Amino acid sequence: MDYAWLLLSFRGRLNRARYLVVQLALLTAWLVLWLKLSPQSEALHWVVALTMFWLNTATTAKRLHDRNRSGWWAVAVLFVNLLSYAYYSLFIGLYFGVDISIGKELLLVMLAVALPVLQTWVVIELFFLMGSDGRNRFGPDPLSQVTTGAPAPSRPIQDNVPAFLVRNAGLPLAAHGRRS
Repeated sequence: MDYAWLLLSFRGRLNRARYLVVQLALLTAWLVLWLKLSPQSEALHWVVALTMFWLNTATTAKRLHDRNRSGWWAVAVLFVNLLSYAYYSLFIGLYFGVDISIGKELLLVMLAVALPVLQTWVVIELFFLMGSDGRNRFGPDPLSQVTTGAPAPSRPIQDNVPAFLVRNAGLPLAAHGRRS
């Protein structure tokens, strides 16, 4: 695997599994560094933060490409994450007695409704929905066997029950009405 492409490039497509692995690795690295780095090393904090920001944005753009969406949607994902961070920081400040006007409180209530909806969309889009089948405008399907030269098998037709649940239930896929 080409790790430079995986972590640094904004081109190509990235499937759900690899995206999840990268995101979990970034989260783990952030947690470990947050616990281990001393508060005096502010420059090191910025270097780590900017590096992790780049890695996250590059992999998110490739994952969005797999969904046949422009990588620029990664900016919207970043905006939702930053807005959530600012909102919850302000909410914690209010809990500890920061005084704000009624208009600002109304804005906070509206954000309290909108942010979970936006965050839910981001999670569903990036972690749960399959990428577009076959080649799209961003490149070949990352799940196809293009590198081996063998023809790419078509993905199973999705219905209301995922195939792995049907297999785990002991039913043959054909009995459930799936085409192979």
